[in-house]
Amino acid sequence: MIKEIGVERMPAVVFVTASDQYALRAFEVHALDYLIKPFTDERFHEALARAKRQVRQGRVSELSHQLAGLLDGNGASLPGGASGSARRFVVKSGGRVTLLPVRDVDWIEAEGDYARLHVGKTSPVIRDTMKALEAQLDPTRFIRIHRSTIVNIERVKELQPMFKGEYVIVLFDGTVLKLSRGYRDHLEARLGKRI
Repeated sequence: MIKEIGVERMPAVVFVTASDQYALRAFEVHALDYLIKPFTDERFHEALARAKRQVRQGRVSELSHQLAGLLDGNGASLPGGASGSARRFVVKSGGRVTLLPVRDVDWIEAEGDYARLHVGKTSPVIRDTMKALEAQLDPTRFIRIHRSTIVNIERVKELQPMFKGEYVIVLFDGTVLKLSRGYRDHLEARLGKRI
């Protein structure tokens, strides 16, 4: 139906489905929201209120184009500007699709073909590999320190030497992460100093 109507004449749309597999495609066709069954009355009313607000403000088209412009279609993250670095992650949880700013992520941990984003006291999981994430993230802000760990450099408090030339990285929140020898040179190059 959306293909027949055309994106430019698209009405306000909230998708309701039992499957989350089409969530990103829904936003690509300018949906305002995406409800996954079963959902609560509260979640339904929240989506309806958002749609009403957007229609009243006359911003349906503007918001839809912004969302479509942000989504890259691979189901994991949203690209940034010209640099190609991700600006947001798409996190699916509890029937919701949340757009999480990349700058809020403290560190990322591999879990097979998934990745756990550590954001303060929360740790949502996204379906993406470390290799794919490393390619999408801003290399001036994020660095891989282990085959299963990527860290936000702005969250690093200090490097502590261990034995035999190994180090751990301590974040401002007290989290301690192992710096693998194989990634040490990469970190030194980023810092511009030998450690």
